[in-house]
Amino acid sequence: PVLHSPGALIGRTLAVAVPAGAALRPDQLRQRKWFDAGDSVRVTASGAGFAVTASGEALSTGVEGRSVRVRMSSGRTVSGTAVGPGAVEIRL
Repeated sequence: PVLHSPGALIGRTLAVAVPAGAALRPDQLRQRKWFDAGDSVRVTASGAGFAVTASGEALSTGVEGRSVRVRMSSGRTVSGTAVGPGAVEIRL
């Protein structure tokens, strides 16, 4: 599919050379890097009818839509999905 929304391009760079005037497709763009390892992140765990938010420290780089590990203040390590700048989501 072709990208129609300019908002889908914000914060992204090309992964391959694209000829001038050609339509852009999602597979031609790199994923956004939302945060680095060591950054403070907001973790949201959500399920049917509830959501709990806490803060933690990213143990790996947060790339859009990819799995990331986070150390919580209790010392436990959880895994979730990078969904935005400094944001990790865990679906229960």
